[in-house]
Amino acid sequence: MRKILYFLIFLFLFACNNSKEVYWCGDHPCINKKEKEAYFAKTMIVEIKDLNKNIKDKESEIDKLIQQAKSDQKKMLTNEKKLAKKAKLEEKKKIKEEKKLAKELKLRKKKQIKEEKELARLIEIEEKKRNKRKNMPKKTAKLKENDNKNVYSNNPSKIMQLGHNKFNALVKKIIQQNDNKPYPEINNIPE
Repeated sequence: MRKILYFLIFLFLFACNNSKEVYWCGDHPCINKKEKEAYFAKTMIVEIKDLNKNIKDKESEIDKLIQQAKSDQKKMLTNEKKLAKKAKLEEKKKIKEEKKLAKELKLRKKKQIKEEKELARLIEIEEKKRNKRKNMPKKTAKLKENDNKNVYSNNPSKIMQLGHNKFNALVKKIIQQNDNKPYPEINNIPE
């Protein structure tokens, strides 16, 4: 009797076992036993797949994909942060360079204005000298006549005056020679 009882318990346990096995008819699961038997009669093949095993495999694959996606997302975020830092640094460098160039430009403009003022002042001085020179020839001609008179005198101050007049004549000659020459282009400086 015991043996029968053990047999019934054993049979009951295996009969109630919820096995998640599915029969496959080609590329889809079989709907019922009739379809399974018809497919078996036709091909002599019936596949059995364990759904529990497939679900576990799918879950493990999903977990792997989720973990991989998280790691990819972390990598992407770190790359974005690095790129943002690089962009900020490049922008700061660019701003510094622009400020430096603007400062240099201001300094160049100031120097140019200063040079132009100095040139204008020099030109005014030269024009004044020219105006004086234009008026001078009349006086120097009179002085030359006086020089000829002073040459024969024995007074030392008159001899010095004669030397002074010769020097003035020499200066006048040099100035007249240089008046016809053009001024050099000093603003055209190659950089």
